[in-house]
Amino acid sequence: MTTSVPVPPPTVQLTPEPELRHVPDRDRYELWSGDELIGVEGYEPREDGTVVLLHTVVTEKYGRAGFARLLVSSVLDELTTQGTTIVPVCTYVQKFLDRFPQYRTAVAPSHPKP
Repeated sequence: MTTSVPVPPPTVQLTPEPELRHVPDRDRYELWSGDELIGVEGYEPREDGTVVLLHTVVTEKYGRAGFARLLVSSVLDELTTQGTTIVPVCTYVQKFLDRFPQYRTAVAPSHPKP
């Protein structure tokens, strides 16, 4: 059994609270607070149903405050709820999976776990 490590919230509180939006025509998830973009998680869907997580980008204004962590955990929560597995190409996602082992179940079986 995998140990669950709580994912800390961002160190900055925003109003309105950050909201994850899926933008399939741009192959990305976006994290927004009101009308302000916080960050994006780019992906590539594969024919086998897996999703390759390519890159995690947070705007400079929100950098180093835990919003990348919130973005990745939100994306992984949404994908696992849908039964979708991932291939973590993004180095940030790979490090996230090392730090929060409960999300490793989201990694596609054919892809080695980080």
